[in-house]
Amino acid sequence: MNPFIDINLTELESETLTAFIGGLYAEPGFSDVDVNDLSKELEISTKVLRGVLGSLVKKGIISIEENGGGYDIIHMREKYWYLVNEEWANEARVNC
Repeated sequence: MNPFIDINLTELESETLTAFIGGLYAEPGFSDVDVNDLSKELEISTKVLRGVLGSLVKKGIISIEENGGGYDIIHMREKYWYLVNEEWANEARVNC
């Protein structure tokens, strides 16, 4: 089953989002997933990945934070927390 059925994504956007979600292991809202992490996991250049991530930012699904330590941390927008797991989905409902 495709969890992104109601979201208009390209195949590469879907693969990127799936890999990103796989790296979200901590409490709701926390991310330490870096652009370089996804680049290695997906085996695509950071240049291509930044284009894909830029598209996901424009679609309002993710945001990217430069943390000052040389890392670009990717965050899931709260509206889409339900894609991560039930705990994240419940937290998003509480914050509404």
